Amino acid sequence: MNHMTWIRIKSGMGILLPFGLLLLFVAGCGPSQKEMMAKDQMDRTKKAYAEAKANPNVAAYAPMELQEAGKAVQEAEKAKEPEDILQMGYIAERKTQYAVTTADGKVAEREIDKLNVKKAEMNARKQTLEAERAKQEAGKAMSEAERARMAAAAEAERAAKAKAESDQLMKELANLKAQQTERGIVLTIGDVLFATGKADLSANANKSVATLAEFLRRNPNRNVLIEGHTDSVGKDDYNLALSRKRADSVKDKLVEDGIEAGRITTVGYGKTFPVASNDTKAGKAQNRRVDVVILNEGVKAESQIRK
Repeated sequence: MNHMTWIRIKSGMGILLPFGLLLLFVAGCGPSQKEMMAKDQMDRTKKAYAEAKANPNVAAYAPMELQEAGKAVQEAEKAKEPEDILQMGYIAERKTQYAVTTADGKVAEREIDKLNVKKAEMNARKQTLEAERAKQEAGKAMSEAERARMAAAAEAERAAKAKAESDQLMKELANLKAQQTERGIVLTIGDVLFATGKADLSANANKSVATLAEFLRRNPNRNVLIEGHTDSVGKDDYNLALSRKRADSVKDKLVEDGIEAGRITTVGYGKTFPVASNDTKAGKAQNRRVDVVILNEGVKAESQIRK
């Protein structure tokens, strides 16, 4: 060790001296004092080495340095002269301290490496989670777009199907002069089908109702609202009752032709809703009629009754 190395010596004051000065100090001491200082040094050296040897980190991370310290301790133990014991013991202690410091440094480096690895793993996991989240968001957006596309396609298909069905229904009812309206398909059983004050169906009316019954048999998902009307001849109460009888006459004929009564709703309006002027004979004949509303699917008859 160089002359700038410091060492604590046991004395009444416990002072620190450079190692070079220590040798001079020892030279001036008596034999018993020298032996005491040498013994004190060796006790510190052996204790330091024993602790280092018992430390698993020193054995694992500084085996060469620990081995060198052990050799230095053995050499110090072989020394005979107090000055030699003091110097060699000091060197062995310093080597032991160096082994411990080296091991502590490598343990610290290892911990730093572990922290760096853990940090890298956390960053990688974070990136993986972010990528997975982005993938899920993209998948969600694609799913929503696909659902929207499928819904639009389904709606277009439904609309096309509904139009095709409507066209087919209109074609089947062409002979009855049916018209497509917001209320559904409306056809009129008229053309002087009812005599004044009568609710009996004429021969032509029976044919029209038979055609309607055939249509309803082929379309069991369709219900009907039958509306009876009169001309302006007679009192209001009489005309209202007569219009109901006319609607019921059509219903009875439909039931007779095999249509379930539950599919048929009747209502009478009297003279309230004329389609022609009641000032002429021809106009009155047109008003003595029954209108049949073939309801759209899912529509209740009550919602289509006129107020």
